[in-house]
Amino acid sequence: MTNITNSNFVHTHVHSSYSAFDGLTSVHDLVHKVRKMGFKSLALTDHGSIGGWVKFLQECSAQQDKNGKDIPYPQIKPLLGVEAYLCNNRFVKSKREQPSGRRGNTHLILLAKNWKGYENICKLVNTSWVEGFYMDPRIDMDVLSQCSEGVIVSTACLKGIININLLHGRYAEAKRIATCFKDIFKDDFFFEVMYHGINAQRIIMPDIFRLAMELNIPICASNDCHYLEKEHAASHEVLMAMATGRCLSDPKRMRFPYGEFYLKDINEMVKIFGSHPRVLTNTVMLAERVDTEDIRKNLYSGMRLPRFEVPFGFASPLEYLRHLATQGLVKLGWDKSPEHIAAFEKELEDIKVAYDNNKYDFATYFLIVHDYINHAKKKGILIGPGRGSGYASVILRCLGVTYGINPLQAGLWERFLGFKNAKFVKADDFYSE
Repeated sequence: MTNITNSNFVHTHVHSSYSAFDGLTSVHDLVHKVRKMGFKSLALTDHGSIGGWVKFLQECSAQQDKNGKDIPYPQIKPLLGVEAYLCNNRFVKSKREQPSGRRGNTHLILLAKNWKGYENICKLVNTSWVEGFYMDPRIDMDVLSQCSEGVIVSTACLKGIININLLHGRYAEAKRIATCFKDIFKDDFFFEVMYHGINAQRIIMPDIFRLAMELNIPICASNDCHYLEKEHAASHEVLMAMATGRCLSDPKRMRFPYGEFYLKDINEMVKIFGSHPRVLTNTVMLAERVDTEDIRKNLYSGMRLPRFEVPFGFASPLEYLRHLATQGLVKLGWDKSPEHIAAFEKELEDIKVAYDNNKYDFATYFLIVHDYINHAKKKGILIGPGRGSGYASVILRCLGVTYGINPLQAGLWERFLGFKNAKFVKADDFYSE
């Protein structure tokens, strides 16, 4: 291959320190290195964790470093992913029911194609920890198929379910599973090939190419990056020894056999896969399918709140908020105070405008805070009088969230809404010229 640069390849299988067991590199150092090397895109696929996603998004688009100096390297396109653990049944959690133990938890790369994919991967990761944890946070095909929309999948490493079957000579079973994945994910299912000098990777590679041709499934090359530089391999061994509670002198400790799991440039990848250049450029094709702007737009717009179920008979959180707050208004005796009634109605109107114009759901936010403060009171847990400019809210006082001096003395309701820094809403949304 000639005239090929790092911009012609994307690392789609990459671990950071959020892979607590075996990821050595911080998100900051990882993204800085990739931007400096001239890659146009990068995936983050930590083991069972999406904890690094927000930091990763920020680093990929950052224009200045933490000292305020301009970053001289171009921004890159972030691909948000996870290396999930897949099992037969996420509710099976014993050696008796899963005889293979941890080996029964196979690997699978999931990438968010768009906002729907982002939401679905969040659901899958949550499910893996809440419902599926057994040695690892696991999902199964049942929940994966339910949350497949907007998700790109690749077959991961030697611990991937298809690769395991190929390595044990079960070609027909591997083909059946690959067909199942393709039926679910359509054109967003990819085979993945990697080579770090491990003989098993070399053995299964011809079968992967054969499957890809028979099923018309594209192949992407990856390098399963766990550290930045080749010379970091020794430090990575120390990390894994610490994570598993073993000594470096222990011959049975878990370790990577070769120091090849680093962030390689395109020339190093060409040395491995130069005879099959399409598997390198397919990574760019995969990255181009990801609608990062759709993810950013939805992630950073509005307020990210849990769903709050209002009781039967109330049409909306705002209606229920008015109901509860009115009860508090009467209890405080402020229903006879024109000044408090005016502030009360103004706050409700501001909350409505904030939602109608900017999708900032203060009604739900207030109800959630009221719910856990009320729970704390019932359990005898001490609560404070309130802090910050939210203390100036008449509604929060009526809900029993705050207590103390008259909130009208503070005069901070507009600051709470964020007029000064446009954090939540704009003053123009409330006041006409």
